[in-house]
Amino acid sequence: FAAEEPLVQMLSAFGPEHQVFFAMSISHWALNLWEDWQTRKFLGQGLSGDDGGGLALFPLNLLCGPHQIMLVMYFLHHTMTILAYSYSLATHQMGGVMVQGLMFEMPVLLMLRRELGVACDPLPRWLTHEESVNAHWLLTYALFIIGRGTSLALWFFSVLPGYGSERLAEELRPGDVVLYHCFAVFFTTINVRIVGLFFCWHGQDWRRAQDLFKAGNAAVKSERTADPEVLG
Repeated sequence: FAAEEPLVQMLSAFGPEHQVFFAMSISHWALNLWEDWQTRKFLGQGLSGDDGGGLALFPLNLLCGPHQIMLVMYFLHHTMTILAYSYSLATHQMGGVMVQGLMFEMPVLLMLRRELGVACDPLPRWLTHEESVNAHWLLTYALFIIGRGTSLALWFFSVLPGYGSERLAEELRPGDVVLYHCFAVFFTTINVRIVGLFFCWHGQDWRRAQDLFKAGNAAVKSERTADPEVLG
């Protein structure tokens, strides 16, 4: 953003550091494909076909279970990401856009924290209190906006009539422009789906924390009622 023409830098910047980190990224997502396959039965994370009024996983929830749907979504995401970074490495184009793609991973850190927490028995302390659950999800939303909103803003700016679209046509070949928009539409669609899943997971965690709090209060009252000294 500090460059004289930030849009040009985000579209065409490419150097040795891009090659190193993009190659690492391809290896990372290729490994994710294997990891998600090995842990596929856990990917549902408590989701059901009725979550979000049935829209969170629609229309795949008409044919598959939640863990199968999440596996398909992760496979699609990882495959398209590998293709995008491979394309950038091969053509030395859109280096800045791919850097924005790395920023996509910012909310994933907290998504993984939540996945690991839900799988634990007993649950970690933060998942048993409404305040800490809400704090976790507010931070997740903030990182989502920071990490993914900037890429969306760049895409909108590059397609609007005027400077953005003109510079896009100048810096990229026609075929590159088509791929650029295909990648942008795909990952924007994925982001919309993820926001819906965030709301579902947030609601699940909040209700679970509420239920645990009520159950704890009920247990305390039961103990006090059964304790003769308290009754005396």
